[in-house]
Amino acid sequence: MITYQIVEPSDYKQVLKLKNYCFRPAYEGKRLKDFMHWVNISTVQGAFDQKELVSQLIILPLKMTVFGVPYEMGGIGFVSTYPEYRNAGIMKRVLLQSLKTMRANGQIISVLSPFSVSFYRHFGWELFFDKIKYELPTQQLVSIDKKAGKIYRFDELHPDFIYWFSKIKTFYNEQIATQNGRMIRKDDWWQRLLNRTLETSFAVYTDEFGQVMGYLRYTIQNLTMELLDFNAVNYESQQSLWQFIQSHTAEVEKIVGEASNQESFGTALLNPQFQQNIVQDKMIRIIDVERFLQSYPFCKIDEPLYLNVRDKQAEWNNQVFKIEQEGHISAVKILNIEEALSIDIGKLSALMIGYHSLDWYVFRKEAVGSIKIIKQWGEALPKDYPSFYDYF
Repeated sequence: MITYQIVEPSDYKQVLKLKNYCFRPAYEGKRLKDFMHWVNISTVQGAFDQKELVSQLIILPLKMTVFGVPYEMGGIGFVSTYPEYRNAGIMKRVLLQSLKTMRANGQIISVLSPFSVSFYRHFGWELFFDKIKYELPTQQLVSIDKKAGKIYRFDELHPDFIYWFSKIKTFYNEQIATQNGRMIRKDDWWQRLLNRTLETSFAVYTDEFGQVMGYLRYTIQNLTMELLDFNAVNYESQQSLWQFIQSHTAEVEKIVGEASNQESFGTALLNPQFQQNIVQDKMIRIIDVERFLQSYPFCKIDEPLYLNVRDKQAEWNNQVFKIEQEGHISAVKILNIEEALSIDIGKLSALMIGYHSLDWYVFRKEAVGSIKIIKQWGEALPKDYPSFYDYF
């Protein structure tokens, strides 16, 4: 008989065993230490056959911003089931239990990287970020005039590593994490980035006053420079970092990295015709609609808005919400459903983080409302495309 429960610390060795079977090779050294750290501070939702853990997912306690507002977020990772227990509905039950667990944990939204988009859509997650993976031959890069600032390069062995690494962390959390759809990185997440990528280097760009204006996190292996982080506050600092990248043409043959599809990446280059692939590998779900709406930074609410949410898996969301000024949210009953914007939980989750405009969902008949209601909601919703690059 299969039982479903939160995995206790006494069974964490089984968590590692199941992870190692499904995600190979087995972790060692820093990666193993990092994995066990996150197991210990996360919630592991599991399924047991007698005393054997046969299916699991890990809910990482994280935070992300939605139009600058920080939200508690459950990052779903290491979804794994032994092969002899697959295709029996076990993971579906584990996933449904995780919704209740995240709500109890106060995790208002959830993000995951899907092995199957259609599978997770069934449970209310929806795509919310399109990125491109690019492969840029170094001969595509042209020399850029140096700016007034300065580049500082360092790695973990540099004598000033702690100083510059702390500068980067502060810069990220003050400048980058405040943007829409970004993950707020705590110290243990920064350490995770170091543990999971060996021989990482950094380049920090500071202006003439010594203020950090951007940075790179990268590796160089097999004549390839991989850009793991590329963050800059303005065009000048972005160009200065590209000038630093261009200076590596003697060491590398190509540059690989990721960028938001909204950035029209590469169009400013001399010849933008190089390999770019669109990747959709991030999905989001609102776990608790009422609490989500309480903190949401609406632009304009002249009169109450009504939201009719359809959520087959989380009954606490499956109702009509009244949204008033100053963040007052309540569940109500309305006689005429046409007074509300009607939308299912997945599309709502993507809409509220700015993936597409409301008109896009209306055109596809995934959001329904009167002309007046659509206009009211269109004026109330902030507009800014999300950018989410972290992995669990």
